[in-house]
Amino acid sequence: MDAGDFLVLDVETSGGSMQNFPEGFRLLLTGTRQGTLYGMYTAEPASLAQLHSLVVNFDGPVVTFNGARFDIPILDRWMRDALGLGLAVQQHYDLMIAIVQAAGRRISLDRLCAYTFGEEKVTWDHRQNARAWAEYPQRLVDYNRVDLDLTHELFMRVLRGEPLFLGDATVTLPPPG
Repeated sequence: MDAGDFLVLDVETSGGSMQNFPEGFRLLLTGTRQGTLYGMYTAEPASLAQLHSLVVNFDGPVVTFNGARFDIPILDRWMRDALGLGLAVQQHYDLMIAIVQAAGRRISLDRLCAYTFGEEKVTWDHRQNARAWAEYPQRLVDYNRVDLDLTHELFMRVLRGEPLFLGDATVTLPPPG
């Protein structure tokens, strides 16, 4: 599988509480990366329609980090509300689920990347997402793009059969299939 054969997806939100998830979360933007191509989508119906078409018609794996528990339910809710269409992903590879299955525990994207290849996420206070989106949206886009790049690199390691380091443990995740 080449880097263009999978699609990395990550959402940025504001508000909300996990107690009534996904209600109360405001979708700000969704970033995608396929190979070296990036896409940024907003919560506007026309933009959501483009994202919906991309994701539901994508026949390779859609790769996320904790997407089954966060990104996909958020997008599904927003697409149902705005478009009347649910989000059916043909093939989803959630790195967090694969790590939990292999190691029996969770780890943050930031710590996993720091341990595995020495890269870290951009320091960010998610409580400021709404303000950042309103006042300086490019910073939130840049933050999202780093997350896309880190997730992309982790998945490339999965495809190459390389280990991921959890600090005190090492896992090699199975490729999709």
